[in-house]
Amino acid sequence: MAAKLIDAIRGLERERFRAMVDGDGTSLDQLLSDHATFVHTNGKRETKQQFIEAITAGRRRYRQIEIQSQDVLHAGNEACVVSGRVLIEMEANNGALLFPIAYTAIQTQEGGHWRLLAWQATRCATE
Repeated sequence: MAAKLIDAIRGLERERFRAMVDGDGTSLDQLLSDHATFVHTNGKRETKQQFIEAITAGRRRYRQIEIQSQDVLHAGNEACVVSGRVLIEMEANNGALLFPIAYTAIQTQEGGHWRLLAWQATRCATE
């Protein structure tokens, strides 16, 4: 059971990253809790609506999100904590930005579906 759940959570993380790259607001709406909060590497905090709007309006453009490592901890019946590192490539006004981040995400069960409740990211030094 635990291994199956961990695989499912990893799959949801991949889906979310793919939706971010594709600018797919409909998928993001389904993958994110209505109460989701995001704390970005610059310290900016956003609600679900603000996060999706920035992506679908093209103000935040992800070119690629590559998972480098990912640990999933089953934390009770209705929560999983994901800690990982990803390499993010974003489109900026002056070209592409490429940077590694460490993140913590909380996936929680809502109405029988796992959805992202919280995300916090920290920019990592390039080694």
